Amino acid sequence: MIHREQDRIVFEGELYIGDLLGPIAVLHQAVTAGFGDLILDFSQCTAAFAPPILALCAQVMKLRNTGVEFHVELPEKVELARLFRNANWAHFLSPDENPPSEFKGFTQVPATHFTNDVEQRQAVNRIVNGILGAIPDLDRRELAALEWSVSEITDNVLVHSRSPIGGLIQVSTFQRANKRIEYIVADAGVGIPGTLRPSHPELTSDAAALERAIREGVTRDSDVGQGNGLYGSYQICSHSIGSFHLESGYGKLTFTERQGLRVTTERVPFNGTLVVAQINFSDPRLLAEALRFGGRQHIPVDFVETNYEQHDRAEALFVMRNETTSFGSRIAGTPVRNRLMNLVRMCPGQRIIIDFADIPLVSSSFADEVLGKLFVALGPMTFAQRFEFRNVATTVQQLIDKAITQRLSQPSQ
Repeated sequence: MIHREQDRIVFEGELYIGDLLGPIAVLHQAVTAGFGDLILDFSQCTAAFAPPILALCAQVMKLRNTGVEFHVELPEKVELARLFRNANWAHFLSPDENPPSEFKGFTQVPATHFTNDVEQRQAVNRIVNGILGAIPDLDRRELAALEWSVSEITDNVLVHSRSPIGGLIQVSTFQRANKRIEYIVADAGVGIPGTLRPSHPELTSDAAALERAIREGVTRDSDVGQGNGLYGSYQICSHSIGSFHLESGYGKLTFTERQGLRVTTERVPFNGTLVVAQINFSDPRLLAEALRFGGRQHIPVDFVETNYEQHDRAEALFVMRNETTSFGSRIAGTPVRNRLMNLVRMCPGQRIIIDFADIPLVSSSFADEVLGKLFVALGPMTFAQRFEFRNVATTVQQLIDKAITQRLSQPSQ
């Protein structure tokens, strides 16, 4: 439940995606009533999910640009307060009171703000690299489809939305067991109906504009885009039996396996655009089939090609100092090992060069987590065939050798 007590907006209980418009309406009422200094009280909030919070963050950031001040009271529930900090929600709601997230885990990618193409590309790379390290046994087509979708949706924010705060993006779900990933993009711009209606005057409702937006080749201006971002992202989610949620203006579009596609008109507008895309990676063929434009399959340039593969594609270069900020723990080593194992699968026939330049020391647990476990998983012959080490300090080499030797001495399970 969300209600207002003068300058205090109170969030009680659980906040799901269906509760998205309540906070937006109450926020609008408070500003209209003349309150220029507002308290967002989450103290009695018991559960919160990324889509409504990220949408709220975008609106708060927009209002802050106009001079409205915000203060946040975090949930009394310790785990939920930690989530607000780790996910960067607390920072975007009240940056003076809450520093940026320092979350170092690999189970989620905190909310990230982007305002230009450089920041957008950095955000996309961070997400793709995080997923590459978080989910083992990824197919390359899976990763490429996800990267394409995230790139297109975030690019739409910069090219079409006219959002005064840019956009926010977060990956909120890593379901490793059933291979599902959910990402959310929110902005505070003019909205999809506002961008499409000038060039498509036949669209008489916001709901109709959203339904048109997921069709192939629909754009406000063909000179600045082909209009395939929302279409392709929707296709990826629906083909993979994931889910898709699009909210903008008075329109809402949702797709789930159980209910199919639904387009409705809301009583309260969302002044911006919110995209929630959940992708199911359990069948790579479905994802590859989803990216078809003009009847032809589209194979996008992907993160692996731009960040690891060399020009002749005989080798993939894995620069260890770029892969983690810590070499001192087993936890830090897990995403590194997952990335290397995924590269083994994604780059068949290529030798993977692991470059240890500028790394004078690693812990024994890091060496074991990354290379000891890889040696056991691949076997001695495959490990030797697929990996080559370069620029390894003597001490680091000794620790790697020791980790592999200890793994070899352990009895088979």
